[in-house]
Amino acid sequence: MIILMQQAPPDRNTSEEERFQDDYYSYLESSENTPRYKPTVCFLNDAFPESFSLLDLGCGNAALCKYLPEHCDYLGIDHSELAIERCLKLFPQRKFVTADLSVKLPQMVEKNQKFDAIVLAGLLFHSTDKNTLEKKDDQEIIEFCLQNLLSERGYLIIIVPFAYGNHPFHTLFARAELLQKSVESMVEKARGNIVYENISLLTGLDQRIRQQKSIPDWFVADSNADYTNLYAGTYMATWTFISSLHPGISPYL
Repeated sequence: MIILMQQAPPDRNTSEEERFQDDYYSYLESSENTPRYKPTVCFLNDAFPESFSLLDLGCGNAALCKYLPEHCDYLGIDHSELAIERCLKLFPQRKFVTADLSVKLPQMVEKNQKFDAIVLAGLLFHSTDKNTLEKKDDQEIIEFCLQNLLSERGYLIIIVPFAYGNHPFHTLFARAELLQKSVESMVEKARGNIVYENISLLTGLDQRIRQQKSIPDWFVADSNADYTNLYAGTYMATWTFISSLHPGISPYL
């Protein structure tokens, strides 16, 4: 847990805006990436058979929108103007806002806005200030969402993709264990209660990424390599953690 939190993500070879100008993030929209979002969507469909509100923080290219039901009142926020421009073209029926979370979230609290679902998909361990690239406090983000923006019946959904390989130090189980302990600890400190967890393998995503013109910084072609960073890898899986303000609030209980 401590190692994962302390080791920085790989250095960025391109800016975030540049990445949205090419195909760097195109793998997120591929069919191989579907298991990243399916557990969340299935859970929400069971929890909210009728209308519900959802806040997607750091929405990126809003790939989650492809799987959400029509009765979801969706709002996506990202600090990248190019990302939001793309989102509005792909999903004109949904609402998107360009804003930095450190500015927008307090404004929402002032307006007493609450959401039935708040999604952090790929945000933890990677949230930075757009201008300074300073790392944001994941613990603070989780606690703020749980205690200030979540409705009484709501769920905080943390989707954490992680890379792994065949090297003994970087296997699926080694990486997953570090990640699980880290996220569970943060949710517990934020006084949240995890009601559902799921791990999904994104099978074939590595082959999809090899076909891109722009290869993500975390991707390493050799699965047997001793990766230099805990964020690097060849294959990808996703941990989904769903928590609530109250223990036992789950459609599966």
